[in-house]
Amino acid sequence: MNDPNERRVFLAIAVCLVATLIWLRFVNPPTPAPAATEEPVAAATGEAPSPAPSAVTPSGAPSEAPPAATEPACTDTLSSVQSPLALLQAGDCGGGLHEVEFPGRPAPLTVTPWWTWIFNKVTGSEPSGWHPYVDPEATESLLSAQGVLGYAGTGAFADPRGTYTVTRSGEGVRAVRQADGLTVTQSFAPTEDPDLFQVTTRFESSTPVTGPLWIAAGDLYQAPVGTYDSNPRPAAVVDGDLYLYPYSSGCGGESPQPEGPVSWFGVQDRYFLAALIPSDPTWGSLRVESLPDGRTGAFLVHQGNLAPGAPVEVSFDLFVGPKDAERLEVLGRDLPVAGSLGFFGLFSRVLLFILHIFHAGLANWGLAIIALTFLIRLLMYPLMRSSFRSSKEMAKIQPLLKELQEKYADDREAQSRETMKLFQQHGVNPLGGCLPLLVQIPVFWALLSALQHTPDLYHADFLYINDLSMPDPWGFFPFTMAVGMVLQQKITPLPANMDPTQAQMMRLMPYVFALFMFGLPAGLSLYYSVNTALSIAQQWYNTRPEKPATPATGA
Repeated sequence: MNDPNERRVFLAIAVCLVATLIWLRFVNPPTPAPAATEEPVAAATGEAPSPAPSAVTPSGAPSEAPPAATEPACTDTLSSVQSPLALLQAGDCGGGLHEVEFPGRPAPLTVTPWWTWIFNKVTGSEPSGWHPYVDPEATESLLSAQGVLGYAGTGAFADPRGTYTVTRSGEGVRAVRQADGLTVTQSFAPTEDPDLFQVTTRFESSTPVTGPLWIAAGDLYQAPVGTYDSNPRPAAVVDGDLYLYPYSSGCGGESPQPEGPVSWFGVQDRYFLAALIPSDPTWGSLRVESLPDGRTGAFLVHQGNLAPGAPVEVSFDLFVGPKDAERLEVLGRDLPVAGSLGFFGLFSRVLLFILHIFHAGLANWGLAIIALTFLIRLLMYPLMRSSFRSSKEMAKIQPLLKELQEKYADDREAQSRETMKLFQQHGVNPLGGCLPLLVQIPVFWALLSALQHTPDLYHADFLYINDLSMPDPWGFFPFTMAVGMVLQQKITPLPANMDPTQAQMMRLMPYVFALFMFGLPAGLSLYYSVNTALSIAQQWYNTRPEKPATPATGA
């Protein structure tokens, strides 16, 4: 190092190294990776990348960090899965099904009877003119714009609004979401059965995930406000029992959280059902929770954790179709509970079977109901004839009954014994007049149940009636029935020994029953209007004066 040239060389090298270090440290700091290379990673993993460290300007002030890449927003893109009966739309916002529709099936009519319109007009809640029917512009649907069926998540019960990648998969749809190492894959596909779809949800993760895992249906559900309200609502069958939400116990009770195997859960209205049927009913338990945005969610909850390399998959059959009792019986798996026709369900099915036969020949449900009325009157004619004869005999023995009452006024037991003997001698059945009415009771409830819960009669029209399953907005058929019942009562004298209070009740019965019928389905009013007319005709035939016998003449 004695040579001056060597010292100059080493000094120059040292100066260059120091200058390079100063340049790299203060003048030209390392730049972060461009956002274009980070966004695909964020989209694939669902994680937002960590923000880059703050840089320092030559003056020493920290510079503005570049914006962090975020998960791409969902676009409400829908992809359809269709069967001959239903249309499903899977979406990229939160996954699941965002639409469940029935093409060709109009939504429920809005029916406003004239008496309701007058009341609303008087109270100021009805500013427009009277419109007995307002036709729906939309098709029958089981989800609102805020509804999702079959969306999946982990942890807290909420509606995951993350972005899914939705792609076609043959005739079905595949939706995938990846976030924080968790991947949720959903598939929806039609089957050979027009009422059933195949639904599969798969959870897998590269990191441990603490449960629970769940599949859910959520929407802004509204409690039914009337007999004919067709608002969709959550429904489930747990341990064989049907649960409907929003729940009302009549005493302000909270919604129950049932325990037991879940046969199915989903959404239903008066006539249609979308039910997720788990392949394993014990995979999870049902929980119904209120979500922060005002919606209600029905969750099928699996209380297990998710380990890396150990995916969890659950499959469902999704039934989407009308609540036809016979069809649900064929499918089984507790679906018939949704299509139950009540206590008189057996009678309802018999009447529906007969109605279908008449409808096949007459091509109109109103004419089928009229034909059913004639058939029932024909079957009941022997009973009605016997009842009329019994009433005539009862009228003949009224003087004898009065004598017995006076003779055994102080001995009720003897009076009853002698009265029964008198009935037997003259062939009188004291209950003969009540039997026809008793037979009509199951017919009434069976037809009412069929009209209120059978999709076949949904939107069935007849004459001026647009829907036989809804009330008659003009009130013509209930009024006709009331007039007929009053006329029938006039030509059918009450028993002379009837208690005055009972007689007054019998006179008021037509008016009370008519008021009751104004709020019932028009199809039921049609049945009773025709039935009353036939009763009057039969009563006239039975009470017509008999022609005197013509004496035989000699040759």
